[in-house]
Amino acid sequence: MKMIDISAKLTNEKPALKLAEDKVYFIDDRKNTVLKLMKKMESANLNDPSFIDEILEITLGKKAVKEINEMDLSFSAYQTIMMAVIAGITGESLEAVEERFRETPTGQ
Repeated sequence: MKMIDISAKLTNEKPALKLAEDKVYFIDDRKNTVLKLMKKMESANLNDPSFIDEILEITLGKKAVKEINEMDLSFSAYQTIMMAVIAGITGESLEAVEERFRETPTGQ
């Protein structure tokens, strides 16, 4: 019998998003969370801040969204946070995610 051992590749280590020295948030990248996120992204409007709040709430949690909103960031910074979360979920680089969003007219 041929054994394919992937046990070393399977971890529960969550990607983290660092916004400042004291602002580090773990990204929920579990399968069911990603499925929920993908369903939400079907009707994506990246120009709607409340939509981005929903994405961040699904992946980072309500407390993180509250703290991020209290930072009073620019809209482009807010979009960058959302793209960084997507990069954390997909395992892609932030640059790859940003490029993909630049290529689509509405960010969908």
